[in-house]
Amino acid sequence: MQGRKHIRFLKLFLYTILFLPSLLFSGALIVSSNSLVDEAGNVIKSGTFSDVLYDGMQYYYIASDGIYTLDGKTKIDIRNAQRVGMNYVTSANKVYKISNGKAATIGTVPSTLQSIVVKDDYIMGIDGSQVVCYDEGTIVWSMVVSAKTLKLSGDYLVAFGTQSQLFNVSNPKYVKLERTYPSYKDYAFFSGYHAFSDGTKIYLYKGNARLSSTFPYKGQLLTDGNNLYSGNIVITSDLIQKDQKFTAKSLVPVITNEEDTSTVAEVPDKIEETQPTVSNQSNQPDTSVQSTTQPEISVVKPSEKAPTTKEPKLYELIWKVVINDEIFGKPAVKETTAYVPTLKGSVFAISDGKIQWTFKTSFVIVAHVTVGNNVYIVSWDDTVYAVNEKGQLSWKLKLDGDISQGPAWDGYYLYVVTDNGTMYTIKDLGKSGSMTSSYRTASYPVIPPSVSLSGKIYVVDGVGNLWREKESTTFVGKIKNLPLVSENPYVSQQLGFTLVDETGLSYEFVPMQKETQILRGKSAFLTISGQVNDAVIGKKNMYILTDSGKFYVIDKESKKTLFTDTVQNGRYVSLSNGYLFVFGNEARCYYVGDTPSGLWNSLYGNSLNWNSAIK
Repeated sequence: MQGRKHIRFLKLFLYTILFLPSLLFSGALIVSSNSLVDEAGNVIKSGTFSDVLYDGMQYYYIASDGIYTLDGKTKIDIRNAQRVGMNYVTSANKVYKISNGKAATIGTVPSTLQSIVVKDDYIMGIDGSQVVCYDEGTIVWSMVVSAKTLKLSGDYLVAFGTQSQLFNVSNPKYVKLERTYPSYKDYAFFSGYHAFSDGTKIYLYKGNARLSSTFPYKGQLLTDGNNLYSGNIVITSDLIQKDQKFTAKSLVPVITNEEDTSTVAEVPDKIEETQPTVSNQSNQPDTSVQSTTQPEISVVKPSEKAPTTKEPKLYELIWKVVINDEIFGKPAVKETTAYVPTLKGSVFAISDGKIQWTFKTSFVIVAHVTVGNNVYIVSWDDTVYAVNEKGQLSWKLKLDGDISQGPAWDGYYLYVVTDNGTMYTIKDLGKSGSMTSSYRTASYPVIPPSVSLSGKIYVVDGVGNLWREKESTTFVGKIKNLPLVSENPYVSQQLGFTLVDETGLSYEFVPMQKETQILRGKSAFLTISGQVNDAVIGKKNMYILTDSGKFYVIDKESKKTLFTDTVQNGRYVSLSNGYLFVFGNEARCYYVGDTPSGLWNSLYGNSLNWNSAIK
């Protein structure tokens, strides 16, 4: 029996190497209440096991004192391990990859990260109100969800909350929302079916269409790829329910070869139960007396992966955050933190690929955010909020009406105009705000206040009249911004906007029917297909975002397009500290190795949205 067992393990190893490229899932190694069994219920190993693993070469079982190879000859010294993927476990905030009888850390996660799952070394979990994905210790994406738990099955990730959101994570670096289902509690993907359960029944979907057949829910949904297990029942790929003589608690698939359908990664016959001795892998001499019937266990310590500093590549996407809300007002960016206003009245502080905090107003936000001594937020609840960089309210002031245009800031005062046309000058005193003056202009301003070097305030009313302080000076129509260099306003053509470089040379964006013409000074410079939503001037390049969500990185001297990408519903771009931030349905951060340059290099002056001539 002992020799036969060794032969079958050798067969497992050789077949796995030779036929791995053409393998299919068929059958399973299953954890039951008191043993490991195959799909037919044959006992492979008796005992109590918390879970099983499969690394593509061999099988493992998890016990409280460590992880063992199925033959019991090797113990990986990770205590209280919890399975988080086919060959991944977590213990004490570390995530390990199990492979070739060894374990290596692939990341250390915060204690706040819950419901952890791992695919292709990408670590995903719920942190507060977000799903966060880590790669080599760095967040590569996150998204706001109402979910409390995640379930990974094949190439699909489900977030369970008020709805069940199904994401495609076949490439975990680029998560994609496939569709949304009703609120469920469990999920598995098998034979092309999406199986969901509400805790009493199992419902099957093909895409969005729900099948009429339902099945009883007997326990956690598990799959070997072809069949669906739930407690003591199995549902085959042709949707036939069968009763089992065991209750499935967990499983890993057993692999077969596509050509001959014979079991390749073959599990052994029932393993004889022995009391093996344990030996640490060390240089100390082994003085234990070995019994011929008691094989020695080799104890392997997990290897710790040293943290590395990853140098970004030019134009590499560093991270993205799925917003799940509309953005009307332009975000502000200070260094590498973006302050993003949303239509539903929240402001997110985003850095390192994660929402660090959320501040909620009582109504919608359609205006830009400004960063000065505090983060300044205005809302249709008639209120100006000053929030510190930890997301805590410093002070707030109630004004005389809705506020649709963001504040201006010149380092001394905050300037806010309401939809009623009242212009307020406010002093930020740290823990309170004080109104120093106010006066009336015409109602429904179309751009935020612009402030000159001497503190003169310009606004454009809803009719298109330009106001300087309390007087209407001229008609300028509907423009998107009003740059001021010293005391001189730059007036754009209808529905256009202007940026100004460090020499005082203007770049005017003139919308045409199907394209946007860019004038440098008075001369034609570039023509961009589509309407330009936003742009930024850097020292080396220009960064242009169109209404299709496509953005361009263009060399200012050669006019060559160096890089393009698309962000769905892209609205705004900002440049700060060598990174380009693009905002739409997602907030994205790209490394571009450039910094803003110019007297008015962004739509509202700079990345902080000061909208003033003082920099």
